[in-house]
Amino acid sequence: MDMAKEYAMGRYAFGRSIASFQAIKHKLADMYIAVELARSNCYYGAWALSTDAPELPTAAATARVSASQAFHECSKENIQTHGGMGFTWEFDCHLYYRRCRQLAANIGSQAIWKDKLISSLERANQI
Repeated sequence: MDMAKEYAMGRYAFGRSIASFQAIKHKLADMYIAVELARSNCYYGAWALSTDAPELPTAAATARVSASQAFHECSKENIQTHGGMGFTWEFDCHLYYRRCRQLAANIGSQAIWKDKLISSLERANQI
């Protein structure tokens, strides 16, 4: 997110910063919301772990789902914010996107963690 913001503020087109264009503002705002939601859910998961709260499985799955969604969305939108340069090897945008995809392959995709979250919520509602 920070990489996209810095690039957008420093890149000029048509005599003004591309960060002033509405489409870029929306991309940056969506990235910010995703990151803050993930941060909040991670704090909730950490609290549940530290207090041995009964909702720990739900909190952990929620944190994992929101963090992976934020990472995927931000890495994808970072490439889009950089435009054509985002697709080249000269910028590091591709590294974050590739890392995101590899992380999903190693520790489970969003679909797997969403299923775990749904199962956790179903168990919690049966009690």
